[in-house]
Amino acid sequence: MTVLFEEMTREQIKAVAPKAIAVLPTSATEQHGPHMAVGTDTLLCTTVARRAAEAAADEVPVVITPPLAFGSSHHHYPFGGTLSLTSATFAGVVVEVLEGLVRTGFRHLVVLNGHGGNKDLVGMASQDVVNRLDFPATVASCNYWDIARPALVAADLLPAARIPGHAGHFETSAILSLRPDWVDEDARAKVRDMEGEDSGLDVNLTGAVVQTYGAWGKGPGHTDNPAVATAELGENMLQIIVAEVARFYRDFAKVPGPTLD
Repeated sequence: MTVLFEEMTREQIKAVAPKAIAVLPTSATEQHGPHMAVGTDTLLCTTVARRAAEAAADEVPVVITPPLAFGSSHHHYPFGGTLSLTSATFAGVVVEVLEGLVRTGFRHLVVLNGHGGNKDLVGMASQDVVNRLDFPATVASCNYWDIARPALVAADLLPAARIPGHAGHFETSAILSLRPDWVDEDARAKVRDMEGEDSGLDVNLTGAVVQTYGAWGKGPGHTDNPAVATAELGENMLQIIVAEVARFYRDFAKVPGPTLD
């Protein structure tokens, strides 16, 4: 049976909902350097969500909704090729999609995020669903790379600082393994190596994320060095990521659901 919400009938969805995990992939449509397609975040997040659902299907049913392909991406506007939602609109859409899933009968919900600019907003939306709006659900929000980061580092594939970066070694390798036609190789050969530079990056400081007006626009639109990315690395990383997200699905299914009167 399919794991994709859009391929199921309403009766199939209602039948599986009470015992299944519903996953909303959140991502973005934004510039990914001069060398890579703007649909990168959406492709990677939906691929991970679906493959992990298929891997976990022997133990827990997981249903993947259509992705939210627009995120909080205003910091990429200077480069063009970016479609963004305001924070309030994005978080509101997440809340309303989760509401629809609850009304359909799902009680375990996951917002699987694939764009760094969304990370605080998906957490806020998830808290609102349970604590402010009192929807009867158990909700998890997470970035897929954070779930997999310890395993990726342990496998010595990439240092933690490059996971995920933006349009750099991590993402470019993953796209090369999935859709090499989405990478402009002439442009990639000319990219500036940003390894060791902080232009355009958020600054991590004693557990805080520091953001400075105009910082992103001053950089080239990518991090570290996409020129050294390989499809082999991308495939190896995706195998680990999918396995770790599948493990997360299995573990989350064991978390007690809401107490209903």
